[in-house]
Amino acid sequence: MKLLVTAGGQGTKMWPYSRQGKPKQFQPIIGNVSSYEQTIKTLLKEFTPEDIYISTKRKFIKYVSEQSPQIPLKNYIVEPDIAKDRGPGEGLAFLRLSMNHPDEPFFLVQADCLRDPEEGFLQMIHEAEEIVKKHRKLITGGIKATDVNMGADFLKLDGEIKNSREAYNIQEFLFRRKSIKETRELVRNFHVVLHCNHTCWYPDLMLEAYKQYRPDWYDALMKIKDVIDKPGENEAIEAIYTTMEKGPTEDVTTHVMNNGEAMVILLPYKWTDVGTWNSVYEFSENGDGNYKDGNVIAMDVSGSLIKTDSKEKLIAVAGVQDMIVVDTADALLVVPKEQIDKIKDILKTLEERGTTQYL
Repeated sequence: MKLLVTAGGQGTKMWPYSRQGKPKQFQPIIGNVSSYEQTIKTLLKEFTPEDIYISTKRKFIKYVSEQSPQIPLKNYIVEPDIAKDRGPGEGLAFLRLSMNHPDEPFFLVQADCLRDPEEGFLQMIHEAEEIVKKHRKLITGGIKATDVNMGADFLKLDGEIKNSREAYNIQEFLFRRKSIKETRELVRNFHVVLHCNHTCWYPDLMLEAYKQYRPDWYDALMKIKDVIDKPGENEAIEAIYTTMEKGPTEDVTTHVMNNGEAMVILLPYKWTDVGTWNSVYEFSENGDGNYKDGNVIAMDVSGSLIKTDSKEKLIAVAGVQDMIVVDTADALLVVPKEQIDKIKDILKTLEERGTTQYL
């Protein structure tokens, strides 16, 4: 089994911590250690550095080397500094794994996620390896759907896999619904779980799926394969990569799931995709209804996240509820939790003003 840690995203929804030059996965969003560094520390408890591959953009290599010096340089899978979404980037990683380890399955680990307890996470990896070797089907992760979640896609379950702890065949991939009513009906009336993007499969089988469902991506990857380890490799890869259409890996994997070629394991641990400040709050509130990190005084405050990266500066908040307050050396964000999407408007305004030093 090879572990593929993906750490090339921009994380714009986590501004002002997450920046273009240093995105959220390399920042200490919760506690004093980044989610990337914590992920590597967890994996090294069960796997050797040689079994761990890192997929990231060229501009982030310095953070990878600083925060995971144990991982050999030959295990870096470097994608160009071009925003193409996960489909092309992960496709490049699958290509490299297929060239180096065609007969070994991989388990994809997103570096910007939190998992507790980590023993449950490691347990799931071993379970996925056992199942994928037996059935050779794509494996993903799921969480029981007990309430309305407007930010998640769903998996409709078919039948439980015998001799496995809470693993099921997938009947259908269901994209997130547009209304609370539709989502509630889905959760109540169908045997569904939340989809959590824990991909485990063989790299060659994944590339075959690319060939079938996104032949344009596949053709570009085969062109990249022809220039790897040849003079001018980096420039040639970037030129080909630039031509690839932007899109998510789900452009491929949803078809695999809908064709009965995939299974899901229910996660034996608490999992949070740190995509917004709201998700950080939900994962880490301090027990009094708030999440406070730093030199903070909160009086008559409820349902709020208050965070600062300064040990000296005092952040005092009083008389508010359901707020996000995030302070850094050069920017302060104050926004109601229900309007967290306003961050994208803030970033757009900064770009229009030409104040890119804040991006």
